[in-house]
Amino acid sequence: MNRRMLPVAALLAIACGSSNPARPAISATQIDRMGRAGVNTALTDPFGVIPGMTADQAKDQYNAASDPAQWVSKFKGPIATHLAIYDFVSRCQGKQLAAGATVAAGRYDALAAVLADDQLYVRTSSSTCALYLAAEADATGLTSNNGDCGGRTPTEDTIKETLSLLFLGKPTGITDGLAVGAGGLGADDDGNGVNATTFPFLGNPN
Repeated sequence: MNRRMLPVAALLAIACGSSNPARPAISATQIDRMGRAGVNTALTDPFGVIPGMTADQAKDQYNAASDPAQWVSKFKGPIATHLAIYDFVSRCQGKQLAAGATVAAGRYDALAAVLADDQLYVRTSSSTCALYLAAEADATGLTSNNGDCGGRTPTEDTIKETLSLLFLGKPTGITDGLAVGAGGLGADDDGNGVNATTFPFLGNPN
């Protein structure tokens, strides 16, 4: 072995020894949560309209909420407000997923309640997983018995799909302006990129 490699080998032997450090303790205070991508950033208070609270404070409050039974009562109102804003600025009023048919109070409450319950639902009986939020799509009437497992696979562009649902009421249509390759991912994808079948779901680096 090259002598210059000996210190590296010694360090690796120490680092990969049988004595691993203890796992860090989990605090009793929840500081973050992530079920559906983009919900907190886009819908809790992105425009700073909640009285007495900054946008960052609203996001922190959302992240710290640890009791799912209280999510809808705490966050449906602010989320409905921002759903209305997105529906208006897109000039597609009423096309947003699950929006009420008429302009009336509560028009956006149905979708707001679904999004406030910020956890992914998965059909364990299905092995087909190609539609982000498939269970929620059936629940809100976007699809009918689609049969997909739902959830969120590594190949889903969840931000574009979420924004498409908010603005257009369908899972496609909003893009980020970046080129897309044949596999539906970035144009620089060489076919060995992210996948939904082989752990750790990442390909070889380019």
